[in-house]
Amino acid sequence: MSRYAAAHAWNNLAGPGDARPTAEQVIKDAGKQDLKGQVIIITGVSTGIGASSARALAATGATLYLAGRSIPKAKAALPTIADLPNVHFLELDLASNASIKAFAAEFLKQSGGKLNVFLSNAGGTIADRQVTVDGIEKQFAINHLGAFLLFSLLKDALLASASASNPSRVVLVVSYGHRLGSMNWDDLYFEKNEYTPIAAYSQAKLAGIYTATEINRRYSAQNLLAWSVHPGAILESAFLDNSGWAKEDLDALLEHWPKTISKTNEQGAATQVWAAVSDDVLAPDARGKYLEDCSVAVHMKDSDKGEWKGYVDQTYNEADEKRIWEISEKLLGIKV
Repeated sequence: MSRYAAAHAWNNLAGPGDARPTAEQVIKDAGKQDLKGQVIIITGVSTGIGASSARALAATGATLYLAGRSIPKAKAALPTIADLPNVHFLELDLASNASIKAFAAEFLKQSGGKLNVFLSNAGGTIADRQVTVDGIEKQFAINHLGAFLLFSLLKDALLASASASNPSRVVLVVSYGHRLGSMNWDDLYFEKNEYTPIAAYSQAKLAGIYTATEINRRYSAQNLLAWSVHPGAILESAFLDNSGWAKEDLDALLEHWPKTISKTNEQGAATQVWAAVSDDVLAPDARGKYLEDCSVAVHMKDSDKGEWKGYVDQTYNEADEKRIWEISEKLLGIKV
């Protein structure tokens, strides 16, 4: 039982700023205020929960490598930590394989090949079908395939930095939205069938969940662990603003959201920071799992509000986890 269970109980929710913990509170409760010597990558730090995660983790003294498409924008979003000696900024565009490879090479050079935590926070939703410079459907690229490629380039550093007493961690930020669709195995890029943003987003986030579980399956014996994280509903983020969705469509979507479910950015960052630092997630029954509300998610049928909380049957599927791994390798022309 999570120490935060009562704060996240459905009947206790009161909206942004309620009793649900912030990332800073999670670090304090975990006794991890001093992480000097640890090296952490966080992607997508220019706004929202990525920026909040960076601010919270910078205070621990860990060496942070913060990734964003625009370094000036990222620094502008993080004025209180931008000039700290333990904070470094590197350019990264997950919609470009060349950018991902350049980021990894520069990071490995600057860090000396040390990496303890890879917090893959960047992602997004896009209203209209777009294709990256590499010919990849963009939601699939920025929510799954780009992170998969980046992990492949960082894997050796994560393994080399891992020990039984201090396992390396991969935290992939996914979404409740994975429940709203399925893997479109025969048409991952929506080249043959009608593109809908929710279907593309859902399959990309589901692929992320499968990847986290598969990383854990393949590498946990070498002290490299992984989790997928649903941060919750954060309306103050620019996540939806940058989607290209028409305002009326967004309003129609949000009309169905319970008002009390929303979190602040600081609360939204809590679960991914919890995965990045807490000893709780190192328990054998927590490794490789889908997390929400600073806890290992239960099945929706066992949740206090299954319509909005919990995992579903397709969240875990060993055959599909292995399948998306092998397909991702093939699409990228790599072997992880």
